[in-house]
Amino acid sequence: MGLFKVRTLCSCLLLAFKIFIAVDQHVGRIYPGFQASQMQWVEHDGRFLLSKSKLFGLGFYAAQDAQSFVLVIVHLQPHQVVWTAKRGGLMAGKYDKFAFDNDGDVYLERGDNAAWATNTTGERATSMELLDSGNLVLNGDNGRTLWQSFSHPTDTLLSGQLFVEGMWLKSFPRNNKSDYLEFRSGDLVLYAGFQTPQIYWSLLYEIQKTNKNITGKVYSARMVSNSWNFIDHNKVLLWQFNFSQNSDVNVTWAAKLGSDGAIVFYNLQQGGRPIAEATKIPKNPCNIPETCPPFHFYNFDSVCQCPPPLLAQEDCRPSIVSTCNSADLIYVSQGVDYSVLQFVKPYMESNIDACKKACLGDCSCTALFFEKSTGNWFLFDRIGSLNHAGLGSSGFVSYVKVPRNENHARRVIFVVIIAIAIVLVIAGLLCVGFYYYHKKKR
Repeated sequence: MGLFKVRTLCSCLLLAFKIFIAVDQHVGRIYPGFQASQMQWVEHDGRFLLSKSKLFGLGFYAAQDAQSFVLVIVHLQPHQVVWTAKRGGLMAGKYDKFAFDNDGDVYLERGDNAAWATNTTGERATSMELLDSGNLVLNGDNGRTLWQSFSHPTDTLLSGQLFVEGMWLKSFPRNNKSDYLEFRSGDLVLYAGFQTPQIYWSLLYEIQKTNKNITGKVYSARMVSNSWNFIDHNKVLLWQFNFSQNSDVNVTWAAKLGSDGAIVFYNLQQGGRPIAEATKIPKNPCNIPETCPPFHFYNFDSVCQCPPPLLAQEDCRPSIVSTCNSADLIYVSQGVDYSVLQFVKPYMESNIDACKKACLGDCSCTALFFEKSTGNWFLFDRIGSLNHAGLGSSGFVSYVKVPRNENHARRVIFVVIIAIAIVLVIAGLLCVGFYYYHKKKR
C-alpha cells in the first residue's frame, strides 16, 4: 500500500511538473529574442507558432527514428508538411534550437553552427509572422518584408504562391536521386537529377501541342482557384492548366513534386488524409524516366518488364565499373522509346556502327538509341525506364553497355588454340602417313 502511495505521489508530481513547464503556442507572430527547442514544445507536437486562424503551424517535425527533427510548416487539418527549412537538415539533441536573435537573424542552431538561416543579420527585423496562406514572413521596420518562405519553396507550392525564375522545387530523394521543377530559358521544365540532368516535361512543349500560335516565354506561375496560371514578363496569361473540377475560390491547394517525379495536386481543406486529384503533371506516367526501374520496359497495364537480353544481368542492371576498355554492347530491342529523347539534341546523322563505336569509346556512355529513319543517335550516361514506341512511330534501336566477360573470352581463345593444335596434329599425322605410304610403295 505504501508503494502504491509513493507511485501515485510521483505521478502527481510529474504531471504538475509538465503543467508547470508547458507553454502556450504563439499565435500569429514571434519577436526578437525568441528561442525554441523540440523538447520545450513536445506537448504541442513540436509546433510553437500558429497562423492567426490556426490553419498552419511552424515547428519541429520528427524523423522516422523519432530522435531527429527538422523545422517545417504544416497545414493542420490534414497534417500535411508544405515547407521544410532545409531538406536533409535534421536536428538532434535537446540543445539544438530555433532562434530569432536581437540582430534580426533567424536560424537553426546545431551545436556551435547554424544548420539554416535567413541571413538577415543587421536588417532590423521586428517580427516573424505565419500567415493563413501558409507563408512565413520575416518583417522589418516600415512594413518591409526581409524574408519569406514563399520565396524559398522545397517540394510544395500553395495557392497564391508566386513561382518565378530562380526558384525550384526538389522532390524527396528516391534511390539517391531527386527530381526538379525549374525555369530554364523562358521555359518551365521537370528534369531527373542524374549526373547529367534529363528533362522529361516542358511547359512550352505542352503549350505548343495545344496552341502553336503562343510563342512567348514563361516567367512566373501561380495557382489561382483550381488552375495553375503561367505568365510572361509582361504579366500576360500564356496558358492555364486546370487540375480540378472544384472551382471554390476559398480552397487552399497544394502542388507537390513527389519522389515518383510527378506533380500532384491536393485540396488541403477536405479533411482527413489528403487525396490527390486525378490530374497530374506529366499526365502520362510513361513520360517519367523512373516509372519503372532502370532498363525495364513500362507497359500500359502498369507492369515493369526486364527486356530478355538483360535477364542474365543481376536485377536487370548491367554492373559497369570501368567502361573504357572492358565493355561490350548488348542489343536490347528495336521500336524503343525513351521519354527524354524529345528534349535532347541528337548527334549528327550517321549509321548504327558509328554510333556503337562512339559509345564504346566514351567511358561515360551506358546506353545508346539510334533512329533508322533519320540517322539520329543519342548517348546517355544513365537511363531510367524504357517505353515501347507509340502507334505511327518506328521508335529507336537500343543498345546497353555491359562488362565484357573476360573469362568467356579466355575460354574461347583456349578452345580455339586447342582446336588449331588438334588440326595441326591431325595434319601432321596425315603427312607422316602419306610419306610412309609412298616410301613403302617404292
